[in-house]
Amino acid sequence: MATTIKVSKELLRELEELKKEKKSKSYEEVLRQLIRGEKALKKSHFGSLPELEEFQREEIDRFD
Repeated sequence: MATTIKVSKELLRELEELKKEKKSKSYEEVLRQLIRGEKALKKSHFGSLPELEEFQREEIDRFD
């Protein structure tokens, strides 16, 4: 089922550029790629060990 969304002319120009750059067949494909990229980016920020403490260098590790 298709639907219509309203976007500004500026955003349409940006979508057109992305469509050409990525050689996408449709705006839907461009939007799906952007959404996938956003989800993957957020997932990578959390890491697999959130309870791990922040790394702290010891004085003996320094070479200065």
